[in-house]
Amino acid sequence: MNTTAASKPKKHTSPLTTFYLCVYNLLQFVGWLRIFIGFCLQMIQGEHARRIMYVSVGKFVDEYTPDMIHGAAPSFSQYNPIVAEALTRLSRMHGYLGPLVVIFQTLAVFEVFHALFGLVQANPIMVALQVASRIAIIWGVVEKYTVAASSPWYGVLVFAWSLSEITRYPFYVNQLLNSPSFMALWSRYSFFIVLYPLGVLSEMSLIWLTLPKTNEWPWINQTGWTQRDMIFLGALPIYVPGLFILYSHLWAARVKVLGSDFAGSKGRAMVDKKRDEYLSRFRKITEKTAARSQTVPAAQ
Repeated sequence: MNTTAASKPKKHTSPLTTFYLCVYNLLQFVGWLRIFIGFCLQMIQGEHARRIMYVSVGKFVDEYTPDMIHGAAPSFSQYNPIVAEALTRLSRMHGYLGPLVVIFQTLAVFEVFHALFGLVQANPIMVALQVASRIAIIWGVVEKYTVAASSPWYGVLVFAWSLSEITRYPFYVNQLLNSPSFMALWSRYSFFIVLYPLGVLSEMSLIWLTLPKTNEWPWINQTGWTQRDMIFLGALPIYVPGLFILYSHLWAARVKVLGSDFAGSKGRAMVDKKRDEYLSRFRKITEKTAARSQTVPAAQ
């Protein structure tokens, strides 16, 4: 999961930089919103869901993604019909919107450069690690193995990622424009409570599906284990303490911004205060403008 909640625009950002960052964040928002809508359409309408991307987009992505290693197709016949249908629709998610996920997740590489060149207040190393972990899941797991691409866990991953991103990017735009929104603020610091563990569980499950199952563990016998397999196997134990550390960090940030109650009364009070300040400034400007307009005819 992407947890770049600490990414903030610099206090003194040039208009050109602000414009660029707004365009980037809005582009990502539109892309991930389309992905989230596609997820909903697929889950509601199944194979009758209307197409959400051009065929040329899928062909373009297929030219650059690696050749897939084919595995057994999943079967859900052991479940009751309702559960089986839901799992089937989740397992078809890659064929329905996979190329869009590849495109917009890969575009997140720009966020590393944003932090590296000081366009935003964020640790470049942390941002790079977060972006790299997602890209590794997409390019090294989902787009490499059909057993991952056709797994229901991929559909769960799309749900967690897309819903997380359509709350994250509008929050950044609000920060850039200095226009506070309690809805964006609360969503940014609340949705992670469910989405972050769900995303981590999905990533771990997809990695596990692509590892050899018929061979001995690599520390006993490395036969059948590639270097890629051992790297991803070694990454799995890191997820558990990483989840605890980052979840604790995000929860502390939520309490700091929104307060200890779930409704976020502290955050609402902060947003209301800023809004009152802006309205007060606006009234002063309009009053000065009106006063000047009245003195000009009098002087004449």
